[in-house]
Amino acid sequence: MLSTFIKQSLVTFVSFVFTTVLVFAFPVFAQEEVVSTSEMERQIFEWTNQERANANVPPLKWNERLALAARIHSDEMVKQKQLSHQLKGEPSLGQRLSDRGARFSAIAENVGYGDDPPTLQTGWMHSAGHRANILNPAYTDIGIGIVRSGDRLYATEDFTTAVPRVAADEFEAAVAKRLTDLRRQRKLPPLTMSSSSSLRQMACSGQTSAKVGFGAVHRPDSELYSFNFTASSASDLPANLVNRVMDLPSGGYDIGACSQSDPGTGFTNYRVLMVLHR
Repeated sequence: MLSTFIKQSLVTFVSFVFTTVLVFAFPVFAQEEVVSTSEMERQIFEWTNQERANANVPPLKWNERLALAARIHSDEMVKQKQLSHQLKGEPSLGQRLSDRGARFSAIAENVGYGDDPPTLQTGWMHSAGHRANILNPAYTDIGIGIVRSGDRLYATEDFTTAVPRVAADEFEAAVAKRLTDLRRQRKLPPLTMSSSSSLRQMACSGQTSAKVGFGAVHRPDSELYSFNFTASSASDLPANLVNRVMDLPSGGYDIGACSQSDPGTGFTNYRVLMVLHR
């Protein structure tokens, strides 16, 4: 039985846009008798992680916030009878995901329609852009939304690199642990960490200069080094900071972090102000 599949793919850094009709005589994915669209979504989710396992890529986590955004988008494609990443009157991809409560530092989307789940999955896996989204090791979460229109299934896959929901002091502690672990690998003693409410307030105010950190720390007899950066996780620290931390034989640092989201795009990260002293 011949199946028709049309698809498009979007990533935030490099845009892949395909409007191609693919015909497959024999879908390569075995399909059980599936009735509900929610079962179909889970089936494609399982196939996706099988493909990632075959490529030695970590599995994706199911994210219900992303799934809700994907279902709403698929439903809108049905209503407007159009395959697109941004339909008339619809927010951007980042805003759509953010509106559902998702937090992320990177995003991508696959959309398409087909006769059944194997056709959708096979079509995406046979398209370079869609396959790249599915197998990208940077993405951690996925949500899939399928809406039926007659005999046709409209489908959306939303991928993100999720940013964890942690309080400022938890993120500061995670940075401290990361730096302690790095120093331990070099057989260096840990530095003394102090959370600073003043630095935290500066971070939350959107200050981007490293120099502002000097005014928040009173250590007149110490040599100071100030850093101002953004990170989505404690493992995502700037190289110049890590190098300076590794160079210190002893000492400590004051730190203040603040979660921030771009209202226009939905991207989330933490701004961090750190002042090293010795």
